[in-house]
Amino acid sequence: MTGAHGPFDPGPDGLDTHLVLENGLGQLSLWPVWRALPSGWTARFGPAPHEACARRVEAGR
Repeated sequence: MTGAHGPFDPGPDGLDTHLVLENGLGQLSLWPVWRALPSGWTARFGPAPHEACARRVEAGR
């Protein structure tokens, strides 16, 4: 194990590290702010801390 973190890991507490994206079907996804948005997805929430974005995805809006 290298100790490296993946793009969907929480990251440092309190930092705006993630977005919530929505596609044309209304599906939500957690997304790291440093990655380009995938085609067909729109940012709907954030940038915000990982936990806030994860709660938004879990809530469904």
